[in-house]
Amino acid sequence: MFDFANILFAGPCNARCPYCIGRQIDPRLSVNNLTEFPPRNLDRFVEMIIKHEIRQVVFTGTTTDPQLYRHEARLLDFLHNRLPADTQYALHTNARLALKKLGTFNLYDRVCISLPTFNAGTYMKMMGVRGVPDLAAILDRARVPIKVSCLVNDDNVAEIPEFVAHCQLLGLRRLVLRQLYGERGEWPIIEGLSPRGEYRGNPVYDYHGLEITRWDFDHSESTSINLFSSGVISETYLLAETRI
Repeated sequence: MFDFANILFAGPCNARCPYCIGRQIDPRLSVNNLTEFPPRNLDRFVEMIIKHEIRQVVFTGTTTDPQLYRHEARLLDFLHNRLPADTQYALHTNARLALKKLGTFNLYDRVCISLPTFNAGTYMKMMGVRGVPDLAAILDRARVPIKVSCLVNDDNVAEIPEFVAHCQLLGLRRLVLRQLYGERGEWPIIEGLSPRGEYRGNPVYDYHGLEITRWDFDHSESTSINLFSSGVISETYLLAETRI
């Protein structure tokens, strides 16, 4: 019934993205929980994960990065002791703390890194802070599969061919190119590429061994349950549509 379960964190962030999903969400859902253990209503959320036989649990955020959560490793251990052994855990992060918290980073089963560019100026525009994470070093030191999620807009669309080529050169295996929720614009992937399949209603391409998914939230067939930092549990995949 559900593809995955999101545990959402909120609070001060180490980036200032102009397009932060947290700006579209009712602020009552995103209270600061970076120092709370356990997260509010976690026991009920665990019950729902077991009831619906969900085997994918994601640490992500609304207004912050989950690696800023003070009890990240402790919460992973807590869930390992309460959920079925075949449950997989994923981290969705901006990777600004990845190398500093590499031990915890490698506790997950897989990681998705939000990275819109390798260009310092473009990164500042899209992330609101300086310092592009060193993807090459992260890939070299990671012991878990990594996917990169790249938001595409007017700031970086012209860089996408070069961005894709560099990701492939670094040995990345999976890349998602996504547009903003509700955006209707059209932009190219890589000239000459044709879809070779689809995932959850979105086209998938191959670029010299690099799997590229073009992600459109409006066409996605994904489903999830979501534990907001306030303790509210929602079954709405599109977080911005959740209402109190």
